Amino acid sequence: MKHLCIPVVAILALYVANSDAQERKPLNFMNEQLSEQLLNQTLALSDSKLIKAQAELLRKHYEALIQSGFSKDEALQLVVAMASQDKR
Repeated sequence: MKHLCIPVVAILALYVANSDAQERKPLNFMNEQLSEQLLNQTLALSDSKLIKAQAELLRKHYEALIQSGFSKDEALQLVVAMASQDKR
């Protein structure tokens, strides 16, 4: 009986280790996909045309706020808040 238990325990341990390794593969795949997505997003957001367009839009918001009666300081604070909100 003792001789039979050792191989059974060894086989059971290998089976559990193998199934645990298989369960980790989807997580690694998801991490790789997320990393690739974040890299592509960073590259896309780094495009000089996009950065210039975002800056021009913020400038237009700033100028419109001043024309609407906000002080320069208030307009700047609002534009900074708008820019910070976009990065979330």
